[in-house]
Amino acid sequence: MNFDITVLTANWPLFAWGLAETLCVCLVAIPCGFAIGTVLTLGARLGGGALQGVTRVYVEVVRNVPFVLQVLLLYFALPAIGIRMGAQSAGITALVCYTAAYSSEILRGALAAIPVGQTEAASALGLSELQSFRHVLIPQTRHYIVPATGNLAITLVKESAVLSVISVPELTYVSQDIIGRTFAPVEVFTALALLYWTLTALLSAAFASSEKLR
Repeated sequence: MNFDITVLTANWPLFAWGLAETLCVCLVAIPCGFAIGTVLTLGARLGGGALQGVTRVYVEVVRNVPFVLQVLLLYFALPAIGIRMGAQSAGITALVCYTAAYSSEILRGALAAIPVGQTEAASALGLSELQSFRHVLIPQTRHYIVPATGNLAITLVKESAVLSVISVPELTYVSQDIIGRTFAPVEVFTALALLYWTLTALLSAAFASSEKLR
């Protein structure tokens, strides 16, 4: 079997387009999802038992339902109740919801790891719960959050391949299109694997550097 490199050189603009789309959806999903996850954690911590229960249910559902099923439900089930989204919007929404649930769990675990004496000291100084959360607890969570967030970002990049099932033109979808025209799956899937590996390796290096700056 000969490896035909011309398949890759002739289709590099499509690979570049798919790579750009993958980066786009991930760069939107990661910060938005983490922001929502922070709100969920704050609400669960300060909002009482009912809100804590709702947050817990949301996190458990997202963590235990396969991501591909979440994507399909958003894209195909929501129109049944009058909510219609394009493929890209549905894909980004699914990634944001996924990131929010996992980042909420990361932050919850990080806060639980901080000695309770820190909260008691903040209360003794007259800080409200919100002030304690903002000025005392959150600054101390970085040590715990950075490694876990790096793993989540890497997982998110890989999970973005699932969006190909609803025709989001990300890297995997574009690769499938190239295979359909060239009948060269070995060459295309090899390139696809290398591109995903490069993305995740760069993310891993970036978060590793961030940890050294702590």
